[in-house]
Parts: sequence; C-alpha cells; structure tokens
Amino acid sequence: MLESLSIFKKLKEDDIKTLEENLKILKFRKRETIFNEGDTPKWFHILIKGRIKISKFSKNAKEIILEILDAPDFFGTLALLKNIPYPASAIAVDECVIGNIPSHIFLQIVNKYPELQSEILHHITTRLRSGIETLKDIALVDVLSRVVYQILKLANKYGKKISDGILIDLKLTKQDIAEMAGTTTETAIRIISKLKKEGYIVEQNRKIIIKDIERLLNLIKD
Repeated sequence: MLESLSIFKKLKEDDIKTLEENLKILKFRKRETIFNEGDTPKWFHILIKGRIKISKFSKNAKEIILEILDAPDFFGTLALLKNIPYPASAIAVDECVIGNIPSHIFLQIVNKYPELQSEILHHITTRLRSGIETLKDIALVDVLSRVVYQILKLANKYGKKISDGILIDLKLTKQDIAEMAGTTTETAIRIISKLKKEGYIVEQNRKIIIKDIERLLNLIKD
C-alpha cells in the first residue's frame, strides 16, 4: 500500500514493513474534520482514498480553501517535522480513507534517509507556495479575478480536453468555489452565472467546462 507514494519507493523492505505494521486505517465522512488548525500533530497522515481540502478560517469563521488533495498523497507533514501545531485544517471533501502512522515511528524511519527528508520538504514547499499564492490573491485581487483564478487552477489539476473545451473533472458546489476564492456563496453564484451568460464556461452535472481557456485567462490579464 505505502509503495503507491513515491516518497516511500526507496525505503528498505524492513522499514516499509515497520510502517505498515503501525498503520492505522480510518474512514471519514464527507465534510468531516481530520484535524483542526492549532492541533498538535501526533500522526503522519496518508490520503489513501478520496479527496480532502486544506483550509484556514478567518476570525468570523469564513473558510478559505488553500488546496484540494487527491489520493494517494500525504498531508500535515510540515507540522510533524517541525513539531509545531497544524497551520491549517484538513477536511474530507468526500468519503475518505486515511492511513495514520504514529509520529515517533514515522520520524524514526525518516531520520534514516536524508534524501527522503529532502523530497518530503520539497513536496511540502511546493504545496505551501500554492497556499501562500492563494492567500495573497485573496488579499489583493478583485473577486471576479479570484474566482477565475481558482477555476483555472482547478483546470490545471483536473482538466481533461474534450470536444467542447476543457472539462474540470471534479464535482463542485458554488460553496466550494466561494471558499476557494475567499468570497460568499451568493457572490460566487453571481460570478459563475455571469461567466456562463457571457460564454466563458458551461456547467454539466456540477462540473465546469471551460469553452476557451485563453479567453478566460484574459479576464485576469485585463
């Protein structure tokens, strides 16, 4: 199971076995919280099945989605390596299967492989940069551009070329889009309606199809 994660492919069989013997499998329902911002990390978390979102909450409890992760992947690791509280919350987007390895077991193995530590930190840094860009855009960019930016970001990750354009192969609610863009659901509904009316996108079974990605990109450039 653990071999599906690239970071574990170079581990010796005995170390993989140790990790798997200490692996605890948990199931989470849609929108169930896996851990909260500020919690103390006690586990190395592996997303085995499903999708999760990494989110921060403002003082008035407004959610901002920093990233959506697909299985297989790992998360919450920076806090574990640095021994600091989680800087954001992890929440199930749909029904998820999570594998947890006790932190002391994980660190014991990781410390034997300096190259593994470097690979994990590179992965974390890339994800962290994406989250920082999201927060910066929310702070500085108008709401239309933020919504368009999130649609383009999703297209980059989940986009599939079809005859009508680019299909974002992920079911999204207006609330999901609002939380990614740091706005209200009502505003997201209004902007999505505007984009559909002006022919930038269409919706099909709660999935977005971008009709012309260059034209949509120009909305941000303008």
